[in-house]
Amino acid sequence: MHPYDTAKTVYRTVNCEGRVAYRQNFYSVPWQRIGELLPVRITEKELIVYGPDVTEIARHELFPRGAAGQRRIHPDHLPGRDPQQKYALLKQRFTEFGAEGILFFEQLVKTRRYGKEEASRVLALLSTYRREDLQGALERAARYRAFSLPAVERILAAQARPYLASESLADEAREHLAELFQQAPVSVRPTEDYQELFRKVENENQGENQIDDDQENNQSS
Repeated sequence: MHPYDTAKTVYRTVNCEGRVAYRQNFYSVPWQRIGELLPVRITEKELIVYGPDVTEIARHELFPRGAAGQRRIHPDHLPGRDPQQKYALLKQRFTEFGAEGILFFEQLVKTRRYGKEEASRVLALLSTYRREDLQGALERAARYRAFSLPAVERILAAQARPYLASESLADEAREHLAELFQQAPVSVRPTEDYQELFRKVENENQGENQIDDDQENNQSS
């Protein structure tokens, strides 16, 4: 990255259509990212989306200022026509919620006419509710055999509080910092290194004090 790079980074949650919003326009990302909060880098001419591991997953030309309601869709970001592939990818996302999440997903697809679409919209609820709240709602829905998007929405409305985007960003930032600390722990430097540093600083201070004393003596004389 150029040392004078003026690009800014924001965070956006992928909606149920597999898109992120910026200045009232929409840009596609791989659809299986639905519900994820991702870093988005904005340059003068481009919008670049990164995955949780900070690898680039989407790049689009930025709409000019004043444009609104426009969409940039990359064909590779759309779900394929293979229903089994879509099923497998959605199921993989629901494994994040444990055994009850898998059970909910399997029964949702089995019993609802548009089960896969509802599953995508369930994941998109992560843009409004905390992950632990959604997991609790899925567990409760599975317990009462209520395998549908409306059931999950009712449970969340009754038991959880929607959070603001700023709260979501704060949660993600804390989690990301924790991951960074785990991946790259700060090593403890030997005491001798600090002692050497202290000696250098002390010598520099003594030199500055000597200069000040000489200047003061010259002025007094």
